[in-house]
Amino acid sequence: MDRENPASALTGFYLVALVATFMAMLVIIIINLSTPFEFSRDRISELMDSGWIMGMGLRLGRLVLATILSSLPLIAVMRRVLRPVRRYLAGPNPALRENAGRCLINLPFIMVPVNLGLWILVPATLFTLMFEFNLMDNTTAVTFTVRSFMVGLMSSAILFFSLEAYARKTLIPVIFPHGRLTDLDRTRRSSISRRIRAFYRLSSLIPLAHIVLTLFVLYLQVDDNPMSTREFAGSALIFSLVIFCIFFIGSGILTRLVGHSISTPVNEMVQTVKSIEKGDYTARVQVVSNDEIGILGDAFNHAVQGLADRQRIREAFGRYVDPRVRDEILSGRIPLDGEYKEVTVLFADLRNFTPLTASRDPKETVAVLNRYFKTMAGAIEANKGLILQFLGDEIYAVFGAPATDPDHPRHAVAAAVDMEKRLGALNLEFNAQGLPVLSHGIGIHTGRVLAANIGSPERLSYLLVGDTVNIASRLQAMTRELGARLILSRETVRHLPDLPEGLARHPEPVRAKGIDRPLEIYLG
Repeated sequence: MDRENPASALTGFYLVALVATFMAMLVIIIINLSTPFEFSRDRISELMDSGWIMGMGLRLGRLVLATILSSLPLIAVMRRVLRPVRRYLAGPNPALRENAGRCLINLPFIMVPVNLGLWILVPATLFTLMFEFNLMDNTTAVTFTVRSFMVGLMSSAILFFSLEAYARKTLIPVIFPHGRLTDLDRTRRSSISRRIRAFYRLSSLIPLAHIVLTLFVLYLQVDDNPMSTREFAGSALIFSLVIFCIFFIGSGILTRLVGHSISTPVNEMVQTVKSIEKGDYTARVQVVSNDEIGILGDAFNHAVQGLADRQRIREAFGRYVDPRVRDEILSGRIPLDGEYKEVTVLFADLRNFTPLTASRDPKETVAVLNRYFKTMAGAIEANKGLILQFLGDEIYAVFGAPATDPDHPRHAVAAAVDMEKRLGALNLEFNAQGLPVLSHGIGIHTGRVLAANIGSPERLSYLLVGDTVNIASRLQAMTRELGARLILSRETVRHLPDLPEGLARHPEPVRAKGIDRPLEIYLG
């Protein structure tokens, strides 16, 4: 649409009216000339005698002129109805939007009675004058008038759906970019069932009415008809074929218009669903009607917006909570009172980090700590572990929850070995950059825990409860006392197919603070 010249966007409405009127008048001429009435036979004879092919251009010119003249009232009314739309397009103003949209939606409903009124008034006036000037008998004048009105019905239906289709394609998306046409008051609407009923009646009953009316009039004139039976039957057959061809084409046009008014938005919904299935939550249906499909389109867009909001919440949630915990929580698979699981817990803590923070710039300390956490998190997650918390300079992770992992002890030990390797590579980078070299201690224990969402109703955390967590934490603390980098409990080791290289059993059980039994451990 050309915003600089709004009238150009409205020209299509006037062209639709002119084309519909022209085609209807042409149909009436063809039908009337093909009718085996005396008046029609005389007109055909005059055409044949005057060389009708040579005068075809002149007659078409007269038909175009008659179309324009008879359409002037229709164009004037249409221009008056579209005035608010023209004002809105000249300079879009939110205050004018509703009135412009209302006029645009109601335009087809307004133009149909106006068009039908013209198809009653103009033919009635024309054929009455022809009767008064003895150019046509009374029966033929009435028949042609009624027939013109029936053609006008079909023309008005095509005009209605053509105006509606043009508005939906061009201006409605501009005035209603977000749909919600049903929210606009004082607007007319045509339901799908009404469209189908109108299509059936117009495409089937009007052709039959034409044939019945014509045959009835011929029956009344049979005694005065000079044609032979064969000529009469041939003329009736030709008339029937003309009616069939004309209304076959007209019904096809109407079928296309009615079908597109239903299938186009439905197909758009199907394509939008396919886009959403591919993860595009920005896809929306362009709502251009206020019927059942428009209501469905608005509801569809609202549902997609809900999915998009949920996806944004899901992505934001995943930045603060591990995606696996997020998915378990959102799916409702974590019971409100928790669930008992067999897991392996890992604690890792940096050595001598507190003095380091006192001697360094805080921003530099945070940068070092973040690089350490990122590197260690990579090792843990690569081995199916889940980091539950970063506690100061300590890492608290679990293997085997929330998703069950039957091989969680082996994965936990593999993660610890990988953490050692990655820390060595990270220290090389730190040393080259003049940053402090880091060391840590890791404690790992396997046992039964209660995995639950713990906290207040306003804020929850996915945590583990039980001695297994306490023992793993104590083992990590023992790495300082025993000068080890890694300590495993016997409960973890007995699940391993092979003892990791460099790992040895401590000669005797040890006691840990808060643990009421001695622990058999392996150091590395």
